[in-house]
Amino acid sequence: MNLNPLSRFIPSSDDSENSAEAYRRIFDEVRRLVNLEVEDAKLMLTEKLTLLLGRVTLVAVAFVLSVCVVIFLSMSISDLLLKSFSPWVTYLIVALFYAVLVGIVALFRRQLIVDPIARYISQVILDPKPKRPSNSKSDSNSAQEK
Repeated sequence: MNLNPLSRFIPSSDDSENSAEAYRRIFDEVRRLVNLEVEDAKLMLTEKLTLLLGRVTLVAVAFVLSVCVVIFLSMSISDLLLKSFSPWVTYLIVALFYAVLVGIVALFRRQLIVDPIARYISQVILDPKPKRPSNSKSDSNSAQEK
């Protein structure tokens, strides 16, 4: 028994026609393997871009809706404060609140913005390939062993 994995491609005789045929078969197998790897890479890229663009779209929509909520909350807080303060003091209080909020976000931008984005992108891009389903015989054998 020959243990060489290429033995099915290489003929046992030294005939040049058979050798050419064997090399053609090897070339066809290699080309097929390369084509399969390229298709796999395309599918993985499509999957990862879909996940990434889906998350970006979700964040963009949530951001726009959050801005609307913040505007209405600011207006309602200003109206509430108008009962106790003059208008310029009310708007100054709301503006100072947002200035402090911007300062906090700027101070902790790495923990609040950069790290979560980097973590998510690295999970999407560096996620190992999912395990392919194995045949049912080995699944039933492993289930019986447990």
